[in-house]
Amino acid sequence: MAREFACVLAMLLIVSVVPAVARVDDGQRTLSGIIYFTNNTPDDLENFPVELYARDQKKRIAATKPNGKHRFALTDVKPGKYLLKLTWPNHCVLWYRVDLTKESLSNVRIIMDVDCAHANGSIQDLPEN
Repeated sequence: MAREFACVLAMLLIVSVVPAVARVDDGQRTLSGIIYFTNNTPDDLENFPVELYARDQKKRIAATKPNGKHRFALTDVKPGKYLLKLTWPNHCVLWYRVDLTKESLSNVRIIMDVDCAHANGSIQDLPEN
């Protein structure tokens, strides 16, 4: 009887511990920020694509568009190193290296018109904020 009780108790402990461990940290990351313009913010900024790609630029991982306050968020991203692609339709495309291996990145600030003037189509480091 004591052995059966010990087995049942052990099974209950395993069942109750495993789900708690799985919920502690699902490992997902968030990349969020804001897009600025130094001059004449376009009226259609809410239609600017914001995309996250694998480093080889072949696979799109996540996509969104800025809200009415120019903010964007890419959520539930697996930890890793990526490329952030921001598109100003009919003007330029910006590419930034992003490292989400250790933590989420928030409050990323992109000054779109200034960065477009200096980008030359190259991949840049994400601006420090």
